[in-house]
Amino acid sequence: MPFEPDAATWGALLGASRIHGNTKLAEMAAELIFEMEPENAGMYVLLSNLYAASGRWADVSKMRLKMRDTGVKKVPGCSWLEVQNKIHTFSVGDSCHPDRDKIYAYLEELDLKMKREGYVSSIKLILHDVDEEEKEHMLKYHSEKLAVAYGILSIPAGRPIRVMKNLRVCEDCHNAIKYISKIVGRLIILRDSNRFHHFREGSCSCGDYW
Repeated sequence: MPFEPDAATWGALLGASRIHGNTKLAEMAAELIFEMEPENAGMYVLLSNLYAASGRWADVSKMRLKMRDTGVKKVPGCSWLEVQNKIHTFSVGDSCHPDRDKIYAYLEELDLKMKREGYVSSIKLILHDVDEEEKEHMLKYHSEKLAVAYGILSIPAGRPIRVMKNLRVCEDCHNAIKYISKIVGRLIILRDSNRFHHFREGSCSCGDYW
């Protein structure tokens, strides 16, 4: 390169290493990021996800300790969308929304339809050593899925569903929303901390690299 790579460049390499399962390259990129931006919680989580996917639970624990020792705190994820001039905000497993029961019932319905289309939960992303059924349950109610489900229920057909998220969209939610866009025949636009994602007819504008 004609210039020195910055943390964003190494972050792109770390993200690509996660997608391809290249732990060695991911660790190299992460160490350089930690030197440049020691408080970048997202990079700790990305590396932890890669360790969890490989079943390296001891390394997941080491990453948690490293975050604690350096004072890094993971910001809680939340997603929001506007419906009839009102902002609706969701967190993982949200139980406060007045339409909670309707949203959860619809997500269960979508989950069955997605599985018939070939969707499989990315339980490897759960950073807890628990059984597979519990991991699947933990993934099912992420904030962006709740927001998308509410958008489908509340926004008239023919109009795009626009959701914002304060963190990077997780791999499982990204995959699930691709299936949802195909099943319901809607354009779903998700803006996460990295970029815009335009989901339409089962694919995303990012080409699965983000």
